[in-house]
Amino acid sequence: MPLPNRGSEKRAVPSGSGVLLIVGLSMLPVLVWLDSSSALSIQPIQTIVTFMAWITWLGYGGFDIGIFVALMVAGLCAGRRELTRRGFVAALTVLGAGLLGQIVKNVVCRARPNAPLAGTFFAEFPCFPAKHALSSFPSGHAAAAFATAIFLSFWYPSGRWLFFTLATLVAISRVVLGAHFPSDSLGGVLIGSASALFVYARIPAARRTTP
Repeated sequence: MPLPNRGSEKRAVPSGSGVLLIVGLSMLPVLVWLDSSSALSIQPIQTIVTFMAWITWLGYGGFDIGIFVALMVAGLCAGRRELTRRGFVAALTVLGAGLLGQIVKNVVCRARPNAPLAGTFFAEFPCFPAKHALSSFPSGHAAAAFATAIFLSFWYPSGRWLFFTLATLVAISRVVLGAHFPSDSLGGVLIGSASALFVYARIPAARRTTP
């Protein structure tokens, strides 16, 4: 998938991004239907669980926002306003994606895999503020990880495979650890990706224009 030229305003994001989001959205109902058999049947070995428990930390909103705050500080120290602005916009985007995910959680009230009525949407309604057991959809970790990966892949394209591999592992870890169903992770991926792509396309300050 070709990346945009730095400084080019004609095509801020890859032309196929919208198609991928649509494909992902179309897969969501299928995964919801498969959740009861797929997620609950996973019995990973302890080594994988331990690995995923470490990987999942990469999806904590505070960790991902911290990456961009560090870029902001580096920009301030180096006198690079462009870097500071990029970090600021990306941090706000990850925060916004997390807030959007929380809103959805409080609307759909889906029971987590280890909760009574597991997988049920609107297990209670209204459920604001949603209890932890009723906040399965979408995965906030997946949303934060993919929003972060998209920004980093645009800015540092040589590392895009690493960024997206780690983000994908975060999304998988939520299922392996029993915190979410597969469709919850996909929902988070879509929210985080759509948020980052929208901001990158609409806000020039989010783009890297200098080496």
